[in-house]
Amino acid sequence: MRFLIPIALLAALVAFQRPDWVTNLENGLRHAALRLGEVGGGPGPGRGSTADRAPAREPDRAASLAAVGRVTEAQADARGIEEQHDPTARDRVQALLRAAASTMAGSEAMGELRSLRDARARLAELRDRAAAARIAGSDATELEAQASRAGAEASRRIDAFVARLAEIGVTISREAAEKLAISVNGDDMVALLAAYASVEKLEADLRAAVAGAGDNEAVLRRYYGIHATLLAVLETVQAEAVSRIDNLLLPHLDAIDRETRDLRNDAQARLRPMRDPGLRASLEANLRTQDLTLRATDLYRRHLQDQRTSLTQALDRTRAARGVADNTARTASLAYDVAALMRAERDFGAVTAIRPPVILPFEGEALRREFEGLSRRLGEQPAS
Repeated sequence: MRFLIPIALLAALVAFQRPDWVTNLENGLRHAALRLGEVGGGPGPGRGSTADRAPAREPDRAASLAAVGRVTEAQADARGIEEQHDPTARDRVQALLRAAASTMAGSEAMGELRSLRDARARLAELRDRAAAARIAGSDATELEAQASRAGAEASRRIDAFVARLAEIGVTISREAAEKLAISVNGDDMVALLAAYASVEKLEADLRAAVAGAGDNEAVLRRYYGIHATLLAVLETVQAEAVSRIDNLLLPHLDAIDRETRDLRNDAQARLRPMRDPGLRASLEANLRTQDLTLRATDLYRRHLQDQRTSLTQALDRTRAARGVADNTARTASLAYDVAALMRAERDFGAVTAIRPPVILPFEGEALRREFEGLSRRLGEQPAS
């Protein structure tokens, strides 16, 4: 499928590639990602998103074909009633498209991403509990031991995540995989990568089936319809990723930025008249953290905008390809319909050309002889 972004190139969308994020702004970036996750409903999959609904394993061919087939049939039904402008038909198509997109966005990589995030959440919880215990003067030895084991588990999960990404054609470094795991839209990127991989595999299977089918009309009709639907599935995943950046992530990042600037102004105003050395030190530390957070959110915003640009370009190509595929599918369907009508006309012509057997003329010779004999007998009787 030449119109698609090769998965190796698409992988560049999934990780932060700027070294300064790793060196100077790591803490600020993590803080921004955490805050963004809190505002957006948690750092995991977004509520109601394709990533949220995607299974934690790769869908099998039968499940993918069944999901895509339901969309194809619903689209055909919707076209049949299009002139009535029935919104329920279009809504049903969209619902089935989202379901198919979720099915094809599933992968073991998604499962590992969820496990990794769970492990990181467990590690953070244990560290917080250990810190709280230390502050309270309690013994935190056991909690710290548990945190150490949880850290080892999180590390192991990163390696497993890297391996699962490789299985869907994405080779990235361990560090990039960890950045992807903490990225607020990392699940969207993994879902998109898995959807690309699933579509490419299914498309290859369909092409092989067509190559072996010769002029089988049923196979060709199904291929053109399903091919168009596969592009609709990709369009659905891509459009949702762009929409979530526009309507969820960037607005929330702006909200974090505004709140941080307000806090910074407040800290500066409190610092000017402050004479207490301890309180001044706290305010100055706050200012440093706020500056770091503002720099991180600025870089995060640029990262999301770069992602949006790449995704939008891919979405435009997919929409163009889908338009051609829809046109081709309907053209093929109409051509096959006309061919079927012509066959029916030929068959009907053959029927109308049939002539019934010519019946022999009925001369009525026997009846004539009987009539003549009766007439003679009547003529020979004496008159009374």
